[in-house]
Amino acid sequence: MQIDPQLRSDISKIAVITISFVLINLFFSLYNDSLLTSGYVTGTTASYNATSVWIINVLTGVLAGILGGTALVKVNGSYFRRKSFNYAMRATFLMYVLVYLVVLLSGTLVSAYSKIGSAITFNDYLSELLFFSFSKMALVFFVFWGVITILTLFFLQINDKFGPGMFFKFLAGKYYQPREEDRIFMFLDLKSSTTIAEKIGNKQYFNLLNDVFTDITNSILRSGGQIYQYVGDEVVISWELSKGLDQANCIQCFTRIKNKLLTRSNYYQQMYGVNPEFKAGLHHGEVTAGEIGSIKRDIVYSGDVLNTTSRIQEQCKNYQVDFLISTDTLNALAAELPYEAIPLGDIALRGKKNAVKLNTLVFEKIK
Repeated sequence: MQIDPQLRSDISKIAVITISFVLINLFFSLYNDSLLTSGYVTGTTASYNATSVWIINVLTGVLAGILGGTALVKVNGSYFRRKSFNYAMRATFLMYVLVYLVVLLSGTLVSAYSKIGSAITFNDYLSELLFFSFSKMALVFFVFWGVITILTLFFLQINDKFGPGMFFKFLAGKYYQPREEDRIFMFLDLKSSTTIAEKIGNKQYFNLLNDVFTDITNSILRSGGQIYQYVGDEVVISWELSKGLDQANCIQCFTRIKNKLLTRSNYYQQMYGVNPEFKAGLHHGEVTAGEIGSIKRDIVYSGDVLNTTSRIQEQCKNYQVDFLISTDTLNALAAELPYEAIPLGDIALRGKKNAVKLNTLVFEKIK
């Protein structure tokens, strides 16, 4: 059974956040234990148990990581993708307070139980809760974990900016030196964009693009794709070769986008009086990937495959089809392709010496 790529990505993020929170809590335990046994303080009370403290910090770290990580991923994901970062910050703070209270109540229960045992009463628990809640340590924890939470949200935003998985590759310096990669590219272009812009005006057209790009994002992520660039009314999507070929993800991406826009057709008709549609070109090949720029650094791809894919997409209008794919890529997908392919023959592309064999797909006839 295949896990949805978007769900897998969310689970991975939550797992990383949970592990990070546990490690931070363990560091707190190590720091406190080292300080208490260093001779620089008066020592510990009779109720202090280092093992219990470590266990409590691990459990609260796991609980905070799962609850807080899930909330953060959802705040940064589809729930608030249409909202500003300021809105996400305020939503995050409210969720943080709720998660903090849950962790506080749970952690205090474990702490009280470790001190008293099975004979614990509600009054014992309440006394422990009030003692910690009004201590300086509670304030320190609230502020410290609040900062950690905001930083986590910030890193999630940066990760979205680079695309899934790319931020950590950037931090690791994977693309500091140019490297060769085999990748699949899809150039998506909004149909009749000039006509639509003239009809609804520049501001409304911008809002339309923003709505469309937001709506199709989950379809791209579910298909394992990366949004490489927005160029006006065009979106460039990229896959590592194996990910794009797996279950025909690069094709399924286009069908998911079509279906998503169809389900939102009433909204677009009411807001803009149009039904947005895309035409697309798909091709794969070797590119050079690397960091570029000094003040504004980015990871870019360079190679003939990008120019060729762009030219393939341009031919959609000439052949009055929504989708074109090169025969090379079609052959690579042969075992995974769930749609009927119609060959169009050798097509001369603008700026290319040699013709390229192209095909269109019949999406209505699913095999």
